[in-house]
Order: sequence, then C-alpha cells, then structure tokens
Amino acid sequence: VGLLLRLFLDWLPELLTTVVANTLLVTGHGLFYISISRFAGLVYSRLVVIAINIAVLLLQLYFMYREDDLGMRMVTFSLGAAAVVLLLIRQLWRIRRTALRFSANLMLISFVVHGTFLLARTVSILLDPPQDLLRLTPVQSTTYLLSFAISFFWTTGYILMISHRLRNDLLEMATVDVLTRIPNRRATEAFFEKELSRLQRTDGEFSVLLIDIDDFKQVNDRWGHAVGDHVLEKTAGLFQSMLRKQDWVGRWGGEEFLMILPGACDVEALAERVRSQVAGSEYSHGGDLIRVTVSIGGACANPASSVDGILKKADDALYMAKKKKNTVCVAE
Repeated sequence: VGLLLRLFLDWLPELLTTVVANTLLVTGHGLFYISISRFAGLVYSRLVVIAINIAVLLLQLYFMYREDDLGMRMVTFSLGAAAVVLLLIRQLWRIRRTALRFSANLMLISFVVHGTFLLARTVSILLDPPQDLLRLTPVQSTTYLLSFAISFFWTTGYILMISHRLRNDLLEMATVDVLTRIPNRRATEAFFEKELSRLQRTDGEFSVLLIDIDDFKQVNDRWGHAVGDHVLEKTAGLFQSMLRKQDWVGRWGGEEFLMILPGACDVEALAERVRSQVAGSEYSHGGDLIRVTVSIGGACANPASSVDGILKKADDALYMAKKKKNTVCVAE
C-alpha cells in the first residue's frame, strides 16, 4: 500500500503520498520481522517495532509541517526502514543455523542488499539534498526498484520456509508415533529392511528384540487410559536412553516395541539388560507409583535372513516369554 501511494504523487495530498506511505513501508518491514520471528520461534520485541514506527511518523510530520525539509523526510524513512532491516538480518542469521537455512539465506542476502542501499540512499541525500520530490538520483531510483524486486525474494524465501516446515510436519506424521514420539511401525519396517540389506552386503549380523509390556490391559483398567499412555511414553523414553547411536527402537503396535541392535549378535544379554532396566524402574503419575515389566522375544539376523523370517522367530520367542511374564526367550 505504501508503494502504491507513492505512485499518486500528482493526485493525492502529500500527507498520504509521503508521510503515510513512508510510515506504511516501515510498518511492512516491522510486520515481516514479527512474522519471521514468530514462525521460527525466536524472541522478538513488538515495542521496538512500534517505537521505530512512531518515531518515523512523528519525524515525517515534523519535517513536513514544522520544518519543511524533503531531504530529512527521505532520510527519516531510510533510517527507520534500515533499523528494522537490521532486526530482520539478526533474526535470519539465527535461522540460517537451522534446517531452514536455504530459505533464510535467500532472505538474508536480499535484506543485506536492501539495507545497504537504504544506507547508501541516506548518504546520497545528505551529500546532495533533493529540492524536488520528483527528481531522483541513481541511488534513489535503484532503491525504489529494489523495493519492488527484493520483495519477490522475501516472498519466495518465506514460501520456501513454509514448504519446508510442512514437508517436515508431513514426514513426522508419517514416520513418528504421535504418543511416544519414537519411530512408528512404518519407519521401523523401513529401517529393518535397510539394515538387512546392509547386512547382506557386509556379511554381518544384528539383534532383534520384540518387546511387550506385561498385563498392560490391567494398567488401563486400574488407572485409566491416561496412565496407560503415560506408561507407554515413559517406557519408550527408557528404551531410547539405552540405545547407542546406531541402534533403533520403534513402536510396533499397541504395547509392543521393536528394537534393532546392529553389531555382534548377543540377543540374550541385550534383552536381559532391557528387561532388568524396565523391571527396576517405576513411573509416578498423580501421586501413584506404577511398576511394569516386559516380556522379550529375541532373534539374530544374518545375511540369509528375511524380514518376515526374523520377525516370525522373534514373535514365537515372545509368545513363549509371555507365558512366564517378565522374562526373555531367544529363538533358536
């Protein structure tokens, strides 16, 4: 709107085409600063933006009605916009260290160029104050053109940010279990197949543990589903705390979890460690202390194995373990 008002210098009052237009342009920069900060979850100050806008408005009015100085009105706008641009650059510099760095860099470059020309415009005006609003120096003309051109890069960068965030959200929805925040069955199956493919190339082995929380239905019946969900979350967190960097644990379904442990196959020792850790833990919820145990079926994967074959062995072993509860059974 500010740029559009500038086009009607010959038809509208100067109050609108200069004071209001310049203030709106600075406000636009400020709103962009707030939106970027909120989108990226960064700390920002509305008061600083409001203060800059009020200062620009008051100075514009002063240099129009109190002391008619066209050059100072232009300087006031340039410095106000440059101040907000510096705030934007600071926020984008922080964002560029995140997964949004490509779009952040695109906007960062555009704002650095924009801010540089705003400062160059200020210097140009101070050295050669304009006497006529319509007489534009090369620096001023370039600044107006950049205001149009660079807005394309701002918009493109912001759309890229949104697209990247949406892609990550969709990917998370497809691969992460909503309750426990660990990989879901789909992601676990994909990792399982990838690990087995790697195994067939390297002629190695790995351990597979199928884990089931004992008497989980009784937990739901006694304390309610909210406590059951709490137990699932805490148990998943406990599993994650035990993993090495190359290990994997995913929610297989209901109260079942699948753990994949690359390296020399030592299923029984690994499964026993997991079982004892869970048995020795207690979860507090609403003042209640809750203890749970797990039954574990283990199997070794080798280059001749198939995903279905390993899972069948682990499932059969788990079936035997669940007969005793809080125990480990390993497939032949």
